[in-house]
Amino acid sequence: DEEVAAEEDRRLVLAALDGISPQRREVFVMYDLNDFSVAEIAETLSIPINTVYSRLRIAREEFRQAVTRLRPARGPR
Repeated sequence: DEEVAAEEDRRLVLAALDGISPQRREVFVMYDLNDFSVAEIAETLSIPINTVYSRLRIAREEFRQAVTRLRPARGPR
């Protein structure tokens, strides 16, 4: 049961990530999943720090909305 639940969660996360624009998704993944600092992301992507913060804020909201939208289709957890 735990393996099935973990696989469902993994699919939910991947589906939610698909709903985020590529530019925002890369910042979200780098920061929230791969533990890059904002400064490292800005340097790696050659973008201003404020752009990193903006993309991260929007990506988190898009991710939250996608999970909320997708979760009922998968049943309550």
